[in-house]
Formats: sequence, C-alpha cells, structure tokens
Amino acid sequence: MDYRDIRSTLVAKLDAIEDRARHHIFFYLTIDGRDFRAGKLSHGARGQAEDYVINDTAHRLKLTKREFVSLVDCGIDKEQHEKIWRERDP
Repeated sequence: MDYRDIRSTLVAKLDAIEDRARHHIFFYLTIDGRDFRAGKLSHGARGQAEDYVINDTAHRLKLTKREFVSLVDCGIDKEQHEKIWRERDP
C-alpha cells in the first residue's frame, strides 16, 4: 500500500480534514459530532507505507488491518466504516 493511497482514502473517501501546519500531516475526522485524529503521515513520505503506519491508521479508525486494506481498495465505504466505528466505540 502506498502512502498516497492512505492519504487519498482519508481525505477523499472519509472526508478527513488535513492539517499540514506541523512537522507531520495530521488527519482529523468527525463522527457523531466528535472529532478525532484519524492518522499521521510524514511530509516526506513516499512509496510503500511502512507496516506500522498502516497498523496505526487502522487502529485509529477502529479497523483491523484487513478491514483498512479493504477500505483503501473500495471494499468498505464511508457509511460502512462509520457503522463499524459506532459498534466498536466504547
């Protein structure tokens, strides 16, 4: 999975807000009126994403790694993600 795929999924598919003002790029989502950080990427990130970045982003989205890959590959859409989020949110 490429870093561009992660960014594109967060911004285009999940409507995340991108904050580029710091040392890293942070992505924020709002679900049910609550804001949370959905991901963090380095400004210089290029090529294949490191496994820990994929795992961290999946965890922040309350998804397994397999579910996150499915989200990137269009197997899961925004509504399905929000349903999973609500089921797993304590």
